[in-house]
Amino acid sequence: MAAGPADAVRRAYLILAAFVAGASVMIIELAGNRVLAPWFGNSLYTWTGLIGVILVSLSGGYYLGGYLADRRPSYAVLAHLLAASAVLTILVPSLQSSIDGPLRTWDVISGPLAATTLLFALPGCLLAAVSPFAIRMISLLSADRRVGLAAGSVGMAATLGSVLGTFATGFVLVPHLRLRAIFVATGLVLAVLAVAGYVLFAGFRRRKSLAALLLGLFTLVAAVAYLDEKPRSPRIIYEEQTFYHRIRVVEQEAGEPGDRLRHLYLDNTREGSQYARSKALWEGYQRYWELARLFSADVKKAAFLGGGAYAMPEALLDAYPEAAVDVVEIDPAVIEVGRKFFRVDQYPRMNAVADDARRFLQSTDARYDLIYGDAYRGVACIPAHLVTVEFFRLVRSRLNNRGVFIINVSGSIEGERARLFHSVARTLSEVFSHQCVFATRPDSPQEAQNVFVVAADHDLKPESLSADAFEHPERIAKLLSGYVPPDRYDLSGGFVFSDDHNPVEYLVARSLAASGAR
Repeated sequence: MAAGPADAVRRAYLILAAFVAGASVMIIELAGNRVLAPWFGNSLYTWTGLIGVILVSLSGGYYLGGYLADRRPSYAVLAHLLAASAVLTILVPSLQSSIDGPLRTWDVISGPLAATTLLFALPGCLLAAVSPFAIRMISLLSADRRVGLAAGSVGMAATLGSVLGTFATGFVLVPHLRLRAIFVATGLVLAVLAVAGYVLFAGFRRRKSLAALLLGLFTLVAAVAYLDEKPRSPRIIYEEQTFYHRIRVVEQEAGEPGDRLRHLYLDNTREGSQYARSKALWEGYQRYWELARLFSADVKKAAFLGGGAYAMPEALLDAYPEAAVDVVEIDPAVIEVGRKFFRVDQYPRMNAVADDARRFLQSTDARYDLIYGDAYRGVACIPAHLVTVEFFRLVRSRLNNRGVFIINVSGSIEGERARLFHSVARTLSEVFSHQCVFATRPDSPQEAQNVFVVAADHDLKPESLSADAFEHPERIAKLLSGYVPPDRYDLSGGFVFSDDHNPVEYLVARSLAASGAR
C-alpha cells in the first residue's frame, strides 16, 4: 500500500464512499421510477421491473467488487469505480432522451425491464461494487485481523446511506428538483468523492493529478449542459415535478374567438381539459357526470374521487348552485394548479381535499347523494385499492339511501380488453344490489372507450328513463343512447377484486397487449 494519509483518513474515506454509494443507489432507483412513469405508468409492473433489475445489478456489483478487491486492492481502483458511476449517473437524462422513441412501443411488462437495464443497471452495478471493495481495503489496514469489524462498519455505512437516499429522494429531491438536476447532482457528488480519492491517495503524481483535473472538468461541463433548461414549448404554460406526477398545463386556441383550451397532463396522460372562458365541456366523457341527474332526484352533496381538470365538479355546481362538492385529489400540487388555471377558486362550495380517496372516505362522516370515481390515470395506472370489494363497501357506507356511485373505467365492453370492465362491474355487484352500464361508443363494443358503471342499492330502472323529462333533453338523449343492456356483456369471466387478491395490473397489461399498445 502506498504511503500517504494516516490510516484514520483512509478508513474515513472508505466508510464515506460506502455511505455515498448506498445513498446514490436509492436515489437512482426512486428517481428512476419517475423516469419510467411517463412511458409505462406508476404501476406494480413498473416497480417490479425496476426493483428486479436493480437487485440483479447489485448482485453483479457485489461480485465485481469482491473480485477487484482481491486482484487490485488499491485506492485508485475505488476512485475509478466512483468516477465511472458518476459519469453514467450524469448521462441518465441524455440516455433517456435518446431512447424515448423506441421505448414507447414496448409494453408495460417488458418495457420497464428494458428501460431499467439500459439506464440504471450499469451505474447500480458499479456502485454496489464499492462496499465489498471498501471492506477489503479497511481489513488491510489491520492486516486482516478485523475483517468482521470492517464488514460490519461498511455494511452499516452503506445501509444508513440507503436510508438517507430514500428519505432525501422522497421528501426533498423529487418534490423540489427536476429529474435532470437530481441525476446530475448525484453524479457530481460521486465525482467529487472520486476526485478526492485520486488527490488523497495518488501521491500527487502528474498522471493522477491530470486524471483528477480532467474528471472534475468533465463533470462540471456535464452539469452545466444538463442543468441548462431547454426552451419550453410556448403552449406549455405551467410545468412542475412532484412526488406523484410531472404536471403540465398545455394551452391552445380553441372554442369561441379569444378563448383558449387548457389541458392538464399528469406525466404523459391527459387527465382533463377545460376552456379558459367558456364553461362548455370539451371532452365527451366529461358530460357523463349528468348520469347523476338521471338516477338522483336532487344532488345536495357530492364527492368526486379524482380532480383532473375539475370540469365535472364545476359543471355539477353550475347545475346545482346550492350543492356542496368535495373533490379528493392525492397530489396537493394538482389542487394548486386547479386554483390557478381551472377556476377552482371561483366555486366557494367546492372543497378541494389533498388526500388519498380511500383514506378520505374512511375519515369523513359525510353522506353523499353522488360519489363519482375517477381517480385513474389513463388505462395503465389504476390504483388497485380503489376497485376492491372493501373499497366499494366503504363507498356504499358513505351514500345516502337514494345515493348513487358512478365509476369511470377505460376499456371495452366485449373482447379481450373487456376483462377490466367485467371485473370492476362484477366486484360492484358483490356490494350493490343494482347497477347499469353506459359507454361513450356502445355501437363499437370491442373498441377501447370510457365505460361508466352506475351502482346503487335502489332499482335504477334505466329502461324507463325518457330524455323529455329533463332540462336540455338533447344532452340527456345523448347519454341515454350510451346505455348498454345487461345482455350485451357477460361478467362471469371477470375477477372479484379484493384487498387480498387484486390482479388489476395483470388485466391492464393483457388489455394493452391485446390492443397492441404499450
